[in-house]
Amino acid sequence: MPKKKTTFEEDMARLETIVEFVESSDTSLDAAIGLYKEGLELVSKCGKTLGKYEAEILTLQKDADDHFVTKIFSDKAFEEQ
Repeated sequence: MPKKKTTFEEDMARLETIVEFVESSDTSLDAAIGLYKEGLELVSKCGKTLGKYEAEILTLQKDADDHFVTKIFSDKAFEEQ
């Protein structure tokens, strides 16, 4: 069965739950390792999501001297196009 697609916020909440459980619980080593693996997958997924959003927010534009500069995304930039 395919995994349910989750949001960034849901993934972060699950990651927080895993950390709290492992830190405060007398969980077995097998369970802790399983949760650790799940946590690593979530960290990777969240990192990729943040990278994607960062790429969408930052844009490269040429300045007056024909050099590329990074500009922060603004809604007005899209409204003007």
